[in-house]
Amino acid sequence: MMNKKLPATIGIITGVIILLLAEFFLVRQLVCPNTKDDILTEESGIETETKPKAMMLLIEFNNTEGLVNMVNDMKEHNVYGILMVNADFVEANKDTIKEILKTGNIEIAASYDKQPYWEMSYDEQYETISDMKSRIENALDIDVRIISSRYMASDMNTVKIADELGIEYITARGTTELATTVYKPEEYDVKIISVSNIDVPEFKYGSFCDYSFYERGGSPEDMTKEFEQAIQEEKFIGVSHTYIGGYKERWNDMWHTFWEDYDVDWVDLDTLGTIDITMPLWQIPINKNAPYTPEKIRPAIPYEDEENVINPCKVENLNDGESSESPSQDDSIDNSVVIFHNNTGTMCLDALQFFKDNSIAYEEHLNTDSDYSTELQKYKANNPTSQGVSTSYEYYPFIFVGGESFSGFNNEIKTQILDLVEQ
Repeated sequence: MMNKKLPATIGIITGVIILLLAEFFLVRQLVCPNTKDDILTEESGIETETKPKAMMLLIEFNNTEGLVNMVNDMKEHNVYGILMVNADFVEANKDTIKEILKTGNIEIAASYDKQPYWEMSYDEQYETISDMKSRIENALDIDVRIISSRYMASDMNTVKIADELGIEYITARGTTELATTVYKPEEYDVKIISVSNIDVPEFKYGSFCDYSFYERGGSPEDMTKEFEQAIQEEKFIGVSHTYIGGYKERWNDMWHTFWEDYDVDWVDLDTLGTIDITMPLWQIPINKNAPYTPEKIRPAIPYEDEENVINPCKVENLNDGESSESPSQDDSIDNSVVIFHNNTGTMCLDALQFFKDNSIAYEEHLNTDSDYSTELQKYKANNPTSQGVSTSYEYYPFIFVGGESFSGFNNEIKTQILDLVEQ
């Protein structure tokens, strides 16, 4: 005869099993909440991790040789970025920068390199930013959408001015280590791009930049270690002073490795510039730590001893030889004195006074002239390098006389010009 308690016992056991199974699946879902896509991924073995988004930020205020080569490398690797330049540099190298913009890989960031904005009053910033924006837009026929300053610095005044002038983006010194973070102040229609900063003690507190490693005695191998950490972030910015990254061989090779060997989505400004955090302006952090002091600048290899890139790209080859801006050599230029200048700098004014005092006739080209860049390139085609204060046309005025060219102005240049004029 069947025990009457057996069905009840079986029912209890069955209920306990059901409860245990239910608890198992509930806990599994809470602790390991796989979605359907996750389950399919596990079964198929296909990874669905999102690639980090990154952008290049190029800095150049002196010459274009490394810059052009760097942009050409970026174009070949389908890498995008912004170029931080000041108005003087743009006006002196207008045709070259137009060729750079034609690649479609670069957007101009108007940058004041003499001092950080956080050291300037509202009025000083407003005057500086307005002038810089206007001059660059006139020279290049573009709209300036992003501004910066020394150390990529900005403050609350910068945000307010950018909003007034209709500038969409400003840069800020990094606040989230290697990650790039885009802040949106609730009160203003401006985005603040907090750039990537190095997070290892011996290279703090520089931006994630080849120069930051170079000047602190670092190597491309040191930067590579940080790069491998940076790609763990959702967004980051790689920074290069192009006279290093675009011109010195081992640093240039490093960038090639970053672009070729790592799975990174190199994107443009608007793609990287999507908002990460929206908050009141007063709550957005500001990093003013920029210890660029002489004791911190100790490169392991002097700049002149670093091997140069072999056969760097020339501007006339940047767009497959289709440049309409690169002038040919003009053999019709004679030995008369010709000066290209901005009519404001101390060296420019000194040169004009020198010509007057010595009754030297000269032909004058102002950087506001519509044909300024075209005419300048004709003379530079005959004289690829300059003498004087700079060998690469870094300083106004540019003076051409007797088949020679000079950049800047000092007593040595005065003597040379007098000798050439008297010949």
